[in-house]
Amino acid sequence: MKKIKQLFRKGVALALAAVTTLSVLPAATVSAASQRATITFAYGYVNKIIPEMPQGGTISIDIIAIFLCAYLMGTGYGVICGVGVAILQFALGIASYWGPWSVLLDYVLPLAVCGLAGLLKSTKIGSVPIYWGIIFAMFLKYISHFLSGAFLFAEYAPEGMNPIIYSLGYNLPYNLVTMILCMVVVPILCPRLKSVFHK
Repeated sequence: MKKIKQLFRKGVALALAAVTTLSVLPAATVSAASQRATITFAYGYVNKIIPEMPQGGTISIDIIAIFLCAYLMGTGYGVICGVGVAILQFALGIASYWGPWSVLLDYVLPLAVCGLAGLLKSTKIGSVPIYWGIIFAMFLKYISHFLSGAFLFAEYAPEGMNPIIYSLGYNLPYNLVTMILCMVVVPILCPRLKSVFHK
């Protein structure tokens, strides 16, 4: 219970610090977790430039910072960062949703599970680093979007097509490209940031 309370306090502090950072404070005055949440949120605005799928869904560069938070600070902070960013997206009006289940399956859960990436250790195949946690987290993220599409957006499936099949195919491309992007960028940034972060 004590640990849960501590995580809750850190989550509240993270969300408040991220909002404050966006408005008045320089990055040096806030915690590292807050900086990552702020970076993630800024990436969210960049995401708006990237074309979306017809019923929502886009290549998400904002989760790069959540993955970095998970690897550099641990799973707890990674999940807090993901949930905090989801809350901020709604608070500042850049999220679109269709009811409470959409909030959960399209935002809170997909971003939170990205914080679980740190549970799996990275390995190397030859000289190429493989961050298995990203693959794991992106699979969970894909499942969440799939469930949303299959059950909340079934009406958008082409006539005669099973909504489950439609959602499987609809949510795969942008999640796959996001995963590939993260598998390239995170291994480049993480070692460099680790040396600075743990000074």
